[in-house]
Amino acid sequence: MRRCPAIFLVLLAGLACSAAGPLWPLPEDPFEKGQEYPEFVQPTASGQSESALFGCIRNGGNRFHEAIDLAPVLPRSKGEVTDPVAAIYDGVVRHVSRVSGNSSYGRYVVLEHPGQDLAVYSLYAHLSRIEKGLEPGQIVRAGQQIGVMGRSAGGYTIPRQRSHLHLEIGLRLTDAFEEWYRRQGYDTPNQHGPFNGINLVGWDPLDYFQAFREGRAESPLGYIGSLPPAVMLHVFTTRRPDFLERYPELVLPGCEPSEQAGWEVLLSAWGLPLSFKPIRQEDLNGVRNPGDISVVGINREALEAYACRDIIDERGDRVLLGRGGQTLMEILFMPDLRDD
Repeated sequence: MRRCPAIFLVLLAGLACSAAGPLWPLPEDPFEKGQEYPEFVQPTASGQSESALFGCIRNGGNRFHEAIDLAPVLPRSKGEVTDPVAAIYDGVVRHVSRVSGNSSYGRYVVLEHPGQDLAVYSLYAHLSRIEKGLEPGQIVRAGQQIGVMGRSAGGYTIPRQRSHLHLEIGLRLTDAFEEWYRRQGYDTPNQHGPFNGINLVGWDPLDYFQAFREGRAESPLGYIGSLPPAVMLHVFTTRRPDFLERYPELVLPGCEPSEQAGWEVLLSAWGLPLSFKPIRQEDLNGVRNPGDISVVGINREALEAYACRDIIDERGDRVLLGRGGQTLMEILFMPDLRDD
């Protein structure tokens, strides 16, 4: 039986907890029309349809794209796209960025969907316009317009002919993101709080929609459960990431709290946390001191497809966390594990 999270009952008392699949965010659903993805995505300047998809598909496979870029379907007005963009689920507005130059996302909106069995977020970027009055804390309904597709961006220009909707779906890593961000010494301030793109980790939106259409998934939690793990980590700490306060459904049965010395963490090949299991000290492998992290299992074939994420680093017969994996674990286990 599905369980509505308590926060949903408080914030969205007027909305039912629903197991319905996500709605397509644009006026025409390509699945209803039987279209294949080359017919409804917007490629980069390369012209290759794959460049609009999720994964290591940019810069010759060296840059990760954590979204799908959807092409316009309605007639243009004075050369600009006019497609309304709608919420994929009932939810709550969490972040509205109306200044194009403040992010490479341009104008963007982040919604959270507590009505699902896992409170996923959805992000809608490069908007030409955000609906007037749309503010954090506001409740929206699935299918409600939140903006208009466009080509806004910070630091670069998207040509008219490549206007699109950048759509992400996934999870938020930590509420303490600002603390981590300050430690990095970046030249520019974080203007987006915990909804900075670095703090959001998603999955393939196209596969997600297809999973519901094909009956492979009935809910976000069910979908995550279907994703194959590619990395198993042992983390020598009893610190409970605030990630698990938002997503307690990802905690697996393990040892009793009084016996716990660490966590067994499973990640997807691109670094999506799939599960956390509390384990005893005698079950920890490859770690000696509090704060240590060891890689105890990998799926090389899966990782090769997402090599640009640098989740692991193989050095001879040693398998370590790569830079991407280290950043992920630092953000999850805030503050620094070494502070234990």
